Amino acid sequence: MYGDTLRKNTPVDVGSILEQLKQTTKLGEQLEQAVIWERWPEIAGPRLYIHGRPHSIKDGCLRIEVESSVWMNKFAYQRQHVINRINRCARRRLVEDVFLVLMEEEDKAGEEAPKKRRRKKAE
Repeated sequence: MYGDTLRKNTPVDVGSILEQLKQTTKLGEQLEQAVIWERWPEIAGPRLYIHGRPHSIKDGCLRIEVESSVWMNKFAYQRQHVINRINRCARRRLVEDVFLVLMEEEDKAGEEAPKKRRRKKAE
């Protein structure tokens, strides 16, 4: 569409070109998927979103990293709700399944390794 228009030297608004690119390229799919990261607090909900985060999406399967096995269980229980919210935000079936993995220790947001206390020497 936009290729034909450009060849004819007919002016086309940038919005139309971007919309066409969005529908026909991998970039468009990635832009659609970005809604998951942008709206994660709303999608996961107030209790879950701080304990897990979207990592990647491939073939309709969203990979979510969670901070512990306890939160993995809670995410698993809410799996279908998360999928439904994503698809509602995207206005189409963007995600069909969720795969949960534990975060690496150094990746856990907001958590620091416990600090060792120095013992005072007895006088």
